[in-house]
Amino acid sequence: MKKTITIGAAVLLVGAIAALLVPLWTMTSGMEIGRHGWTAIILMLVFCFGLGGGLMFLIFYSARRGHDDAVHFGGTEDHRQ
Repeated sequence: MKKTITIGAAVLLVGAIAALLVPLWTMTSGMEIGRHGWTAIILMLVFCFGLGGGLMFLIFYSARRGHDDAVHFGGTEDHRQ
């Protein structure tokens, strides 16, 4: 029952988003993006992927160096052997 409600809610959410975005997308079909617009899009992609990659690096670096062990074991002592 819970799974059915979750799937139904997800389908309704995707449908509502599509119902809002499709008309906006079709209204802007005749417009073109200029050089500054493409530059902004490329910079946004580079910075977003750079930020995401940097944060993932920090997560793996912290886990491999044992900085998360104190939280995992419930204390502040070093539990590595």
